[in-house]
Order: sequence, then structure tokens, then C-alpha cells
Amino acid sequence: MHKKSIGMAIALFVVGSLSGVVADRFLPIGNAQAGVKLDAAERLIDAVTHGQAQAKKVFPGPGGLTGVVIEANQHPLVAWITPGGKYLAVGPLLNAQGQDETRLAMEKLDLLPKVMAPADFAQLAGKEADGFVLGKTGPEITAFVDPNCIFCHKFYEQAQPLINAGKLRVRFVIVGFLKPDSAPRAAAILGAKDPQAAMAENEKGFDAATEEGGIKPMDNPPPALRAAVENNTRLLAKSGELATPTLIYCNKKTGLKVIHGLPQEGLTGLLGQLGNLQGGACKE
Repeated sequence: MHKKSIGMAIALFVVGSLSGVVADRFLPIGNAQAGVKLDAAERLIDAVTHGQAQAKKVFPGPGGLTGVVIEANQHPLVAWITPGGKYLAVGPLLNAQGQDETRLAMEKLDLLPKVMAPADFAQLAGKEADGFVLGKTGPEITAFVDPNCIFCHKFYEQAQPLINAGKLRVRFVIVGFLKPDSAPRAAAILGAKDPQAAMAENEKGFDAATEEGGIKPMDNPPPALRAAVENNTRLLAKSGELATPTLIYCNKKTGLKVIHGLPQEGLTGLLGQLGNLQGGACKE
């Protein structure tokens, strides 16, 4: 996804139409209703996510909102509940000074992942990420993708003709965070007897209108498979952004690169710049 689509990258769900709202639209805290209690937040989050996420903590927010720490797939994020507890807003919340109250709250609560240097992140991904490679010849790119990510789908479509022509190899690392069924879809791909075929099924049946992959989510993935998806997602967070696609590759002139989103020049334009990526490091 493009970096401008930060809300899509970190959001799991939105109720109402409040994502990316300005805090001053709401009543001043002194005139607002009492904040939403944790038990009410738990009920709302459970209903919205169909039990896929949990409310862990509530705290006073700006403009009469109640902040809530949500955990889904072992990944915490901050969302906002409106007075009365009927609406949930997920994503950036801007104050009058243009600051993102969501990020400020996550920093205050120490919820942001510790960012690794690109070289360290690439090396860790090369050693610990659970994935598979499409293509047999050509330079390699590592791609962190979510099965429900439309920009990952576009990346796959751009990569296929290059892979088929023997010009590119892609190591796909499947994560699951964009939607409640992302992790079960990721498990269905990683746990398949033929992950390459499962990936192709997901992309062939991808619904661009709803931004959902085509493979059926796995019911009750076994613990080891669930752990593999969660580990991949935790690794991605260490890149600095929980965003997909995140690409690792070697540039012949400038060395190792980690980018979030599709390359501006497209994969075909990037191809001539690619060097030799092996085990998360650039080799001669």
C-alpha cells in the first residue's frame, strides 16, 4: 500500500465514519459524558470484530472521546470510542495543531514497536520469516504481504510476468493484520501442501471491491501455524510500519533497501536496479 494509506495499514476495523477525524469536532472534555468503561468497551470491540480482538485498557481521550487499547493477533493499537459507546474510530485522529493523537497515545503507552535498522531487519527476516519463493531464476525480492491487501494483490500481478519469464524471484512472507480474517487466510496459504498454488488461488479470486483474498480462511489453525503467521507479523512491525506490501531488496548502487508500498517506478522499472539478495544480505 502507499504510505499515504496509513489508516488502511494499521486499521483492523471501523464502525461509523470517524476514521481520520479531527478531535475538535467533539465536545470539550469538561462538557462530555462520562468516559466509556472497560466492560462497555469490551462488549463493543467483541461485537465489532466478532471476537477476533480484545479491549485491554481504556483512558480519557481528546474531545470527549475514550481511548481504548485493542489487541488483535497479539498486536496492540489505540482506537477511540465516542461518548455513549456506540461508535469506534480506528486510525489517525488529528488535533487542531495537526498532530496525530493516536500516535501520541501509542508513544505515551509505549505501544509502538522498536524499529530496527534496515540491514538488521532484513537479516532477521532472512533467518526467521516463514515464507516460500516463487520463481527459479533472477534477483530476489522479499515481500511481506497480507492476503486481504489490495496493493499486495497489485504487486503479485506485476510480479507474475517477470517470474514467469525467469527475470525475478519473490520470497513471499505472509502476515495477517488488516482484517479479522487476514490471519486465518494467511494460515490457509502457509499451511497448504502447495503454498504457491494457494497463493495463486487467493490472488485469482481476489475481490478488489471488498479488498478480500479469494482463498477460504482456515478454521481453527493449529498452534504452530498460528504462531508462524503471528511471528511473521511481529517481524514486519520491526520494520517501522505495519504496512503491506513491505519489500526488501538489494540495489546494485546503493545497497539494501526496505520500502513500504509499491515501488514508484513499478517492478519492471525496478528490475534493472536489483542486486543479489541472499539470506537477508546483499551479496556480490
